[in-house]
Amino acid sequence: MKDFSIMNQICKKQQTVFFGSTNLSMMDLSEMLRESTSAHIYNRSIEGLKLKDVDSVLSTCAVELQPSKLFINLGEEDLNSPDFDRKSFIFKYEWLLYQLHTRCKNCTLYITSVMSDSHEAALVNKDLEALATETGCTYVRISRNSPWDFINCVKHFVRNSSITFGDAMQYAG
Repeated sequence: MKDFSIMNQICKKQQTVFFGSTNLSMMDLSEMLRESTSAHIYNRSIEGLKLKDVDSVLSTCAVELQPSKLFINLGEEDLNSPDFDRKSFIFKYEWLLYQLHTRCKNCTLYITSVMSDSHEAALVNKDLEALATETGCTYVRISRNSPWDFINCVKHFVRNSSITFGDAMQYAG
């Protein structure tokens, strides 16, 4: 976390930020999305992060950067917890969204689906999709549990220019 605080001092504000757990923490998102946008991309994901621990890192990982776009990918670690409770998880997620809406001005929030093939993840993802609609966020469904599928699903939302015909065919196909 200390490294993020130091890096945030030299980062540009109003850029694109990814905030998540283990899967995202292992991706070099700025490299993978370089051709999708001219905006800076910052990955503020933490390996092993659970939703119950987000309050302690939220300022450093998101609020300090005042992003224009914030992609949230949380839940994979929570699902693996033996005491996982879906209703409690969604309640905590809603509280997170409230904090982000009030503390990150002019920010578009994107909720990405939990990257897991489990039955419980499918139920959580349905709840997250409904929550996104209720809270004015955009839900991004990740089709399969792989880094490249994640990138292909989010790059449409990351871009800051018009979509080309070739891009449209890729999204349609």
